[in-house]
Amino acid sequence: MDQMRSKSYLTSNIITLYREVNGKVRYYKIKTYLTLFGEYLLIREWGGIDNKKATGQKQSYFATLDEIVSTVEQINLIKSKKGYRNIA
Repeated sequence: MDQMRSKSYLTSNIITLYREVNGKVRYYKIKTYLTLFGEYLLIREWGGIDNKKATGQKQSYFATLDEIVSTVEQINLIKSKKGYRNIA
């Protein structure tokens, strides 16, 4: 992966997706971080927009930037098939 893509990927590290189900808005948030140990941390968080706290959360660690980018792209594809949209 080229240097420019990895640099921009780390600076824009939060993606929020939304969808409406039965009149209620749901969200799915994807956060990426570079740890102090050189690993990449992916945090996925989801819930209803009306809730003060997330309904669920999952954390995963990756050794390389390519792995985390691939995983985030797969998650985006799966979530878009379920009706989630990125509102920028």
